[in-house]
Amino acid sequence: MILCFDIGNTDIDVGVFENDIHTSSFSIPYEKALSCWDYIPVIKKSLKNNRINIADVEACVLCSVVHNTTQGVFMALENIFGYEPLLFKNDNISDMKVRIGNPQEVGVDIIASCFAVKHIYNTPAIVIDMGTATTITAMDKEGALLGVSILPGVITELKALHDRTGLPIDESLTPPPKVIGTNTADSIASGIVYGSAYCMDGMIRGFEKEIGEKCHVYATGGISKVIMPLCESECMINNDLLVEGLYMYYKFSSHK
Repeated sequence: MILCFDIGNTDIDVGVFENDIHTSSFSIPYEKALSCWDYIPVIKKSLKNNRINIADVEACVLCSVVHNTTQGVFMALENIFGYEPLLFKNDNISDMKVRIGNPQEVGVDIIASCFAVKHIYNTPAIVIDMGTATTITAMDKEGALLGVSILPGVITELKALHDRTGLPIDESLTPPPKVIGTNTADSIASGIVYGSAYCMDGMIRGFEKEIGEKCHVYATGGISKVIMPLCESECMINNDLLVEGLYMYYKFSSHK
C-alpha cells in the first residue's frame, strides 16, 4: 500500500494506492504550523478511521503548498511509519519540463496534477484546479508545462464580495434557474456560478488559441464539480488528479 499526502490550505488529502489501483481517498482536517507531535495523533486517528493498517504501508509521498506546515507533517509521517516520506519537489522532476522563466515559481500542486496528465491522460492539455485560487495550466503535446494563469478561487471571490458589500452569500454554489437574476440571492449566484463557468470557457479558448490546437481539458478541486459542468467546453473532472500525480512520481522514483 502506498499513501499520497497533499497538504492544502484547509485539509490534507490522502490517496490510497494498492497494486497500482487507486482504491480510496480521504481528507484529514488540520491546523497550520503546528509541531510534529500535534500532527501525529491527528494523522493516526484518521488512518484508523479509514482502516489503514500502518504496517501495510510500504511508502508514502508528501506534497505541500503550505510551507510552514510541511516540516511538521513530514516529521509526523516519519515518526508514524518509521521512514522518511518521499517529498515531491519541483527540482526533482526531470521528466516534467517546465518552460517558464523560473520553474520554481510553479506550485508543486500544479506540477503534480500535470505529471498525472502527462503519464496517464492525453496532451496537449489545459489543467484547471479550483481551490482557494483557480489555476489554469497549459501543456503542449509533448507534456511540457507552458505556463499558468491564476484567478481568485470561486469561494474566495464570494467571501470578498460579502466582505466589501455586506451582501448575503450562499457557499453551496447552487446554480440559479436563470442567468439573469431577478432577486439578490439569484443575482449573486448567477454572477459567481455562471460567471465562473463562462470565464473558464473564455480562458480555455484563449489558451487553445495560443497553444495553436484543440486541447484536452481536465479539472480538479472540489468546486470544479459544480462549475465545470456548466461550461460549454468538454472537460474531464477528476478530484484525484493530484494524488494520481504523486503516485506516478513514486513509481518513477522507485524505478530509478
